[in-house]
Amino acid sequence: MPINRSLLIVDDEPNVISSLKRLLKKEGFTIFSAGSGSEGISLLNDQDVGVVISDMVMPGMDGVTFLNLVKEQRPNTVRLLLTGHGSMENAVDAINRSRIFEYLTKPWEANRLINSLHRAFEHYNLTAENQRLQRITRKQNTELKIINKNLDQLVKERTLDLEDAIKEGIYMLALAAEAKDGDTGEHINRIKNMTLAICLELGMSDDESKKISYFSIMHDVGKIHIPDQILKKPGKLTRDEWLIMKSHTTAGETILGNKPFYKTAREIARSHHERWDGTGYPDGLKKQAIPLSARIVAVADVYDALTHVRIYKIAWPREKAIEEMIRLAGKTFDPDILNVFLTKCL
Repeated sequence: MPINRSLLIVDDEPNVISSLKRLLKKEGFTIFSAGSGSEGISLLNDQDVGVVISDMVMPGMDGVTFLNLVKEQRPNTVRLLLTGHGSMENAVDAINRSRIFEYLTKPWEANRLINSLHRAFEHYNLTAENQRLQRITRKQNTELKIINKNLDQLVKERTLDLEDAIKEGIYMLALAAEAKDGDTGEHINRIKNMTLAICLELGMSDDESKKISYFSIMHDVGKIHIPDQILKKPGKLTRDEWLIMKSHTTAGETILGNKPFYKTAREIARSHHERWDGTGYPDGLKKQAIPLSARIVAVADVYDALTHVRIYKIAWPREKAIEEMIRLAGKTFDPDILNVFLTKCL
Protein backbone atom coordinates (compact mmCIF):
# COMPACT_ATOMS: atom_id res chain seq x y z
CA MET A 1 0.00 0.00 0.00
CA PRO A 2 1.52 3.42 -1.00
CA ILE A 3 2.49 5.79 1.82
CA ASN A 4 0.51 9.03 1.90
CA ARG A 5 2.66 12.18 2.30
CA SER A 6 0.18 14.80 1.03
CA LEU A 7 -0.23 17.86 3.29
CA LEU A 8 -2.80 20.66 2.99
CA ILE A 9 -2.01 24.03 4.61
CA VAL A 10 -4.96 26.40 5.06
CA ASP A 11 -4.30 30.00 6.13
CA ASP A 12 -5.61 33.37 4.95
CA GLU A 13 -2.13 34.92 5.23
CA PRO A 14 0.04 34.14 2.15
CA ASN A 15 3.25 34.88 4.05
CA VAL A 16 2.37 32.18 6.63
CA ILE A 17 1.84 29.61 3.87
CA SER A 18 5.12 30.64 2.23
CA SER A 19 7.00 30.33 5.52
CA LEU A 20 5.58 26.88 6.18
CA LYS A 21 6.45 25.70 2.66
CA ARG A 22 10.04 26.90 3.10
CA LEU A 23 10.31 25.13 6.45
CA LEU A 24 8.87 21.87 5.14
CA LYS A 25 10.42 21.70 1.66
CA LYS A 26 13.02 19.10 2.73
CA GLU A 27 10.62 16.85 4.67
CA GLY A 28 9.36 14.86 1.67
CA PHE A 29 5.78 16.13 1.83
CA THR A 30 3.60 16.91 -1.18
CA ILE A 31 2.24 20.29 -0.12
CA PHE A 32 -1.06 21.87 -1.18
CA SER A 33 -2.29 25.21 0.11
CA ALA A 34 -5.54 27.13 0.37
CA GLY A 35 -6.32 30.67 1.49
CA SER A 36 -9.70 29.87 3.05
CA GLY A 37 -11.72 27.03 4.50
CA SER A 38 -14.03 26.82 1.48
CA GLU A 39 -11.04 26.67 -0.87
CA GLY A 40 -9.55 23.94 1.31
CA ILE A 41 -12.75 21.85 1.14
CA SER A 42 -12.77 22.14 -2.67
CA LEU A 43 -9.16 21.05 -2.85
CA LEU A 44 -9.84 18.01 -0.63
CA ASN A 45 -12.42 16.82 -3.14
CA ASP A 46 -9.68 16.54 -5.77
CA GLN A 47 -6.63 15.41 -3.79
CA ASP A 48 -5.87 12.42 -1.53
CA VAL A 49 -4.67 14.44 1.47
CA GLY A 50 -3.48 12.61 4.59
CA VAL A 51 -2.90 15.58 6.93
CA VAL A 52 -4.45 19.07 7.14
CA ILE A 53 -3.05 21.96 9.18
CA SER A 54 -5.29 25.00 9.46
CA ASP A 55 -5.12 28.46 10.99
CA MET A 56 -7.61 29.08 13.81
CA VAL A 57 -8.72 32.63 12.98
CA MET A 58 -9.77 33.14 9.36
CA PRO A 59 -12.52 35.31 7.81
CA GLY A 60 -15.66 33.59 6.57
CA MET A 61 -14.96 30.13 8.04
CA ASP A 62 -12.75 29.72 11.11
CA GLY A 63 -10.30 26.86 11.50
CA VAL A 64 -12.43 24.77 13.85
CA THR A 65 -15.45 24.93 11.55
CA PHE A 66 -13.25 24.01 8.60
CA LEU A 67 -11.63 21.07 10.40
CA ASN A 68 -15.04 19.80 11.51
CA LEU A 69 -16.11 19.77 7.85
CA VAL A 70 -12.93 17.86 7.02
CA LYS A 71 -13.81 15.33 9.73
CA GLU A 72 -17.28 14.83 8.26
CA GLN A 73 -16.11 14.49 4.66
CA ARG A 74 -12.72 12.81 5.16
CA PRO A 75 -12.83 11.18 8.63
CA ASN A 76 -9.42 9.51 8.24
CA THR A 77 -7.60 12.73 7.39
CA VAL A 78 -5.52 13.85 10.39
CA ARG A 79 -6.29 17.41 11.48
CA LEU A 80 -3.97 19.94 13.18
CA LEU A 81 -4.82 23.48 14.30
CA LEU A 82 -2.62 26.61 14.28
CA THR A 83 -3.62 29.20 16.86
CA GLY A 84 -2.26 32.39 18.31
CA HIS A 85 -1.58 32.59 22.04
CA GLY A 86 -4.52 34.96 22.49
CA SER A 87 -7.06 32.35 21.37
CA MET A 88 -5.51 29.43 23.27
CA GLU A 89 -8.48 28.87 25.59
CA ASN A 90 -10.89 28.71 22.68
CA ALA A 91 -8.51 26.43 20.77
CA VAL A 92 -8.23 23.91 23.61
CA ASP A 93 -12.00 23.81 23.94
CA ALA A 94 -12.33 23.26 20.19
CA ILE A 95 -9.81 20.43 20.27
CA ASN A 96 -11.73 18.67 23.03
CA ARG A 97 -15.00 18.96 21.10
CA SER A 98 -13.66 18.21 17.61
CA ARG A 99 -11.05 15.51 18.29
CA ILE A 100 -8.28 17.48 16.58
CA PHE A 101 -5.00 15.54 16.54
CA GLU A 102 -2.85 18.39 17.88
CA TYR A 103 -2.64 22.17 18.09
CA LEU A 104 0.39 24.38 17.47
CA THR A 105 0.87 28.00 18.42
CA LYS A 106 1.96 30.99 16.37
CA PRO A 107 4.80 31.74 16.15
CA TRP A 108 5.62 28.04 15.86
CA GLU A 109 8.71 26.19 17.03
CA ALA A 110 10.14 24.58 13.89
CA ASN A 111 11.20 21.21 15.30
CA ARG A 112 7.94 20.70 17.18
CA LEU A 113 5.90 21.49 14.08
CA ILE A 114 7.92 19.12 11.89
CA ASN A 115 7.77 16.32 14.46
CA SER A 116 4.02 16.83 14.87
CA LEU A 117 3.47 16.50 11.14
CA HIS A 118 5.56 13.33 10.93
CA ARG A 119 3.55 11.81 13.79
CA ALA A 120 0.33 12.82 12.06
CA PHE A 121 1.36 11.09 8.82
CA GLU A 122 2.47 8.00 10.72
CA HIS A 123 -0.94 7.88 12.41
CA TYR A 124 -2.77 8.33 9.10
CA ASN A 125 -0.81 5.62 7.27
CA LEU A 126 -1.00 3.08 10.09
CA THR A 127 -4.76 3.65 10.32
CA ALA A 128 -5.14 3.27 6.55
CA GLU A 129 -3.10 0.05 6.55
CA ASN A 130 -5.12 -1.38 9.43
CA GLN A 131 -8.37 -0.62 7.62
CA ARG A 132 -7.04 -2.23 4.44
CA LEU A 133 -6.14 -5.41 6.32
CA GLN A 134 -9.55 -5.45 8.00
CA ARG A 135 -11.25 -5.17 4.60
CA ILE A 136 -9.19 -8.08 3.29
CA THR A 137 -10.00 -10.15 6.38
CA ARG A 138 -13.72 -9.47 6.06
CA LYS A 139 -13.64 -10.35 2.36
CA GLN A 140 -11.70 -13.55 2.95
CA ASN A 141 -13.93 -14.53 5.88
CA THR A 142 -16.96 -14.14 3.64
CA GLU A 143 -15.30 -16.23 0.95
CA LEU A 144 -14.34 -18.88 3.49
CA LYS A 145 -17.90 -19.06 4.79
CA ILE A 146 -19.07 -19.71 1.25
CA ILE A 147 -16.34 -22.31 0.76
CA ASN A 148 -17.19 -24.03 4.04
CA LYS A 149 -20.88 -24.10 3.15
CA ASN A 150 -20.05 -25.70 -0.17
CA LEU A 151 -17.69 -28.15 1.52
CA ASP A 152 -20.44 -29.26 3.90
CA GLN A 153 -22.64 -30.08 0.95
CA LEU A 154 -19.87 -31.93 -0.85
CA VAL A 155 -19.21 -34.05 2.24
CA LYS A 156 -22.75 -35.38 2.03
CA GLU A 157 -22.43 -36.10 -1.67
CA ARG A 158 -18.90 -37.34 -2.28
CA THR A 159 -16.76 -37.91 0.81
CA LEU A 160 -13.72 -39.30 -0.98
CA ASP A 161 -13.67 -36.62 -3.67
CA LEU A 162 -14.06 -33.95 -1.00
CA GLU A 163 -11.05 -35.20 0.94
CA ASP A 164 -8.86 -34.78 -2.12
CA ALA A 165 -10.35 -31.36 -2.86
CA ILE A 166 -9.75 -30.16 0.72
CA LYS A 167 -6.15 -31.30 0.66
CA GLU A 168 -5.53 -29.56 -2.63
CA GLY A 169 -7.17 -26.36 -1.38
CA ILE A 170 -5.15 -26.38 1.84
CA TYR A 171 -1.95 -26.89 -0.08
CA MET A 172 -2.76 -24.10 -2.54
CA LEU A 173 -3.58 -21.66 0.29
CA ALA A 174 -0.38 -22.60 2.12
CA LEU A 175 1.59 -22.24 -1.11
CA ALA A 176 0.09 -18.79 -1.69
CA ALA A 177 1.26 -17.69 1.76
CA GLU A 178 4.75 -19.08 1.15
CA ALA A 179 4.93 -17.33 -2.23
CA LYS A 180 4.51 -13.99 -0.40
CA ASP A 181 7.78 -14.80 1.33
CA GLY A 182 9.60 -15.71 -1.90
CA ASP A 183 9.27 -19.47 -1.37
CA THR A 184 8.03 -21.95 -3.99
CA GLY A 185 6.71 -24.65 -1.69
CA GLU A 186 9.89 -26.38 -0.56
CA HIS A 187 9.60 -24.95 2.97
CA ILE A 188 6.10 -26.25 3.66
CA ASN A 189 6.97 -29.66 2.21
CA ARG A 190 10.02 -29.92 4.45
CA ILE A 191 7.96 -28.87 7.48
CA LYS A 192 5.34 -31.46 6.60
CA ASN A 193 7.89 -34.29 6.38
CA MET A 194 9.75 -33.33 9.57
CA THR A 195 6.48 -32.95 11.49
CA LEU A 196 5.31 -36.40 10.39
CA ALA A 197 8.60 -37.96 11.53
CA ILE A 198 8.38 -36.28 14.96
CA CYS A 199 4.75 -37.34 15.49
CA LEU A 200 5.49 -40.98 14.65
CA GLU A 201 8.56 -41.05 16.91
CA LEU A 202 6.44 -39.64 19.73
CA GLY A 203 4.18 -42.67 19.39
CA MET A 204 1.14 -40.97 17.88
CA SER A 205 -1.26 -42.96 15.72
CA ASP A 206 -0.85 -42.87 11.96
CA ASP A 207 -4.07 -40.87 11.54
CA GLU A 208 -3.13 -38.25 14.16
CA SER A 209 0.42 -37.99 12.80
CA LYS A 210 -0.82 -37.48 9.25
CA LYS A 211 -3.36 -34.87 10.38
CA ILE A 212 -0.80 -32.77 12.27
CA SER A 213 1.70 -33.22 9.47
CA TYR A 214 -0.66 -32.07 6.77
CA PHE A 215 -2.00 -29.11 8.74
CA SER A 216 1.56 -28.04 9.58
CA ILE A 217 1.77 -26.53 6.10
CA MET A 218 -0.78 -23.91 7.26
CA HIS A 219 1.43 -22.54 10.03
CA ASP A 220 2.22 -19.28 8.20
CA VAL A 221 -0.99 -18.88 6.20
CA GLY A 222 -1.63 -15.59 8.04
CA LYS A 223 1.31 -14.01 6.17
CA ILE A 224 -1.13 -13.43 3.34
CA HIS A 225 -2.22 -10.42 5.43
CA ILE A 226 1.30 -9.01 5.97
CA PRO A 227 2.33 -6.17 3.61
CA ASP A 228 5.25 -7.03 1.32
CA GLN A 229 7.32 -4.06 2.53
CA ILE A 230 7.32 -5.63 6.00
CA LEU A 231 7.46 -9.31 5.04
CA LYS A 232 10.36 -8.80 2.62
CA LYS A 233 12.25 -6.15 4.55
CA PRO A 234 15.91 -7.27 4.80
CA GLY A 235 16.73 -5.10 7.81
CA LYS A 236 15.41 -4.89 11.36
CA LEU A 237 11.69 -4.21 11.73
CA THR A 238 10.42 -1.18 13.62
CA ARG A 239 8.20 -1.70 16.67
CA ASP A 240 5.04 -1.02 14.65
CA GLU A 241 6.20 -3.26 11.81
CA TRP A 242 6.95 -6.06 14.27
CA LEU A 243 3.46 -5.76 15.77
CA ILE A 244 2.00 -6.15 12.28
CA MET A 245 4.31 -9.09 11.54
CA LYS A 246 3.28 -10.89 14.75
CA SER A 247 -0.37 -10.54 13.77
CA HIS A 248 0.10 -13.29 11.14
CA THR A 249 -0.58 -15.86 13.90
CA THR A 250 -4.05 -14.57 14.75
CA ALA A 251 -4.76 -13.72 11.11
CA GLY A 252 -3.98 -17.33 10.20
CA GLU A 253 -6.38 -18.58 12.84
CA THR A 254 -9.08 -16.27 11.46
CA ILE A 255 -8.52 -17.40 7.88
CA LEU A 256 -9.09 -21.01 8.93
CA GLY A 257 -12.63 -20.27 10.14
CA ASN A 258 -14.37 -22.12 12.97
CA LYS A 259 -15.18 -25.54 11.55
CA PRO A 260 -14.09 -28.52 13.71
CA PHE A 261 -12.22 -29.96 10.72
CA TYR A 262 -9.63 -27.13 10.91
CA LYS A 263 -9.17 -27.18 14.71
CA THR A 264 -5.61 -28.56 14.57
CA ALA A 265 -4.71 -26.17 11.73
CA ARG A 266 -5.97 -23.22 13.80
CA GLU A 267 -3.94 -24.33 16.84
CA ILE A 268 -0.79 -24.53 14.73
CA ALA A 269 -1.38 -21.19 12.97
CA ARG A 270 -2.04 -19.32 16.23
CA SER A 271 0.46 -20.94 18.59
CA HIS A 272 3.56 -21.99 16.62
CA HIS A 273 5.44 -18.92 17.93
CA GLU A 274 4.65 -19.60 21.59
CA ARG A 275 7.71 -20.51 23.68
CA TRP A 276 8.14 -23.22 26.29
CA ASP A 277 9.13 -20.59 28.90
CA GLY A 278 6.05 -18.43 28.24
CA THR A 279 7.78 -15.56 26.39
CA GLY A 280 6.27 -16.26 22.98
CA TYR A 281 3.27 -14.77 21.20
CA PRO A 282 0.39 -14.11 20.72
CA ASP A 283 -0.84 -15.45 24.10
CA GLY A 284 2.30 -16.02 26.18
CA LEU A 285 1.37 -19.67 26.72
CA LYS A 286 3.77 -21.82 28.75
CA LYS A 287 4.80 -25.48 28.63
CA GLN A 288 1.89 -27.93 28.16
CA ALA A 289 -0.56 -25.03 27.80
CA ILE A 290 0.84 -24.71 24.29
CA PRO A 291 -1.02 -27.14 21.98
CA LEU A 292 1.09 -30.23 21.26
CA SER A 293 0.69 -29.78 17.51
CA ALA A 294 2.12 -26.23 17.73
CA ARG A 295 5.06 -27.39 19.89
CA ILE A 296 5.95 -30.00 17.29
CA VAL A 297 5.67 -27.64 14.33
CA ALA A 298 7.75 -24.99 16.15
CA VAL A 299 10.73 -27.36 16.30
CA ALA A 300 10.51 -28.28 12.61
CA ASP A 301 9.91 -24.65 11.55
CA VAL A 302 12.87 -23.20 13.43
CA TYR A 303 15.25 -25.90 12.23
CA ASP A 304 14.20 -25.32 8.63
CA ALA A 305 14.46 -21.53 9.02
CA LEU A 306 17.95 -21.78 10.47
CA THR A 307 19.29 -24.16 7.81
CA HIS A 308 17.88 -22.35 4.76
CA VAL A 309 18.30 -18.89 3.28
CA ARG A 310 15.82 -16.22 4.32
CA ILE A 311 15.69 -12.63 3.05
CA TYR A 312 17.14 -11.44 6.37
CA LYS A 313 19.78 -14.22 6.89
CA ILE A 314 22.05 -16.77 5.28
CA ALA A 315 21.65 -20.51 5.77
CA TRP A 316 23.34 -21.90 8.88
CA PRO A 317 25.36 -25.11 8.77
CA ARG A 318 23.49 -28.11 10.18
CA GLU A 319 25.83 -28.39 13.17
CA LYS A 320 25.45 -24.72 14.11
CA ALA A 321 21.65 -24.95 13.87
CA ILE A 322 21.57 -28.03 16.12
CA GLU A 323 23.85 -26.33 18.65
CA GLU A 324 21.57 -23.27 18.75
CA MET A 325 18.43 -25.36 19.20
CA ILE A 326 20.01 -27.35 22.03
CA ARG A 327 20.81 -24.03 23.70
CA LEU A 328 17.16 -23.08 23.46
CA ALA A 329 15.82 -26.36 24.88
CA GLY A 330 13.51 -25.58 27.78
CA LYS A 331 13.33 -21.94 26.66
CA THR A 332 11.92 -21.87 23.16
CA PHE A 333 11.26 -25.59 22.69
CA ASP A 334 9.62 -28.45 24.54
CA PRO A 335 12.80 -30.31 25.55
CA ASP A 336 11.28 -33.78 25.05
CA ILE A 337 10.09 -33.00 21.52
CA LEU A 338 13.42 -31.39 20.65
CA ASN A 339 15.30 -34.44 21.93
CA VAL A 340 13.18 -36.79 19.79
CA PHE A 341 13.73 -34.59 16.75
CA LEU A 342 17.49 -34.30 17.16
CA THR A 343 18.14 -37.94 18.07
CA LYS A 344 15.66 -39.79 15.84
CA CYS A 345 14.49 -37.54 13.00
CA LEU A 346 17.63 -35.98 11.54
